[in-house]
Amino acid sequence: WLDVDNLDDVGRLEEAVADAMTFLVFLSAGYFKSFNCRRELYAALGSSRPFIPIQEADVDKGGASIEALQAECRENCVEAAPDAYPSYGGPDEMIRRIFWETEPIVWVRV
Repeated sequence: WLDVDNLDDVGRLEEAVADAMTFLVFLSAGYFKSFNCRRELYAALGSSRPFIPIQEADVDKGGASIEALQAECRENCVEAAPDAYPSYGGPDEMIRRIFWETEPIVWVRV
């Protein structure tokens, strides 16, 4: 399932994420600025599903450094605990879960 290809109703975003067995997040510049991307992320982290972060590092392809992604996360992941992630504790928790608990895999083009 890929949101841009398979999501017919954005209102069912959290439900669609809950149906996934594993959640891969493709981290690129602007990812954390998108409210719907954050909705997906909160739903994924609020579930017990395996979570795999993938980093686009090539700035020419829309990527960003880990430091820039963390700063973007800290600035944008400030919502009160969403329904899909009622225990959410704020941006520091998000950074810990995404960047420290599982080191992002760097996307490499060949």
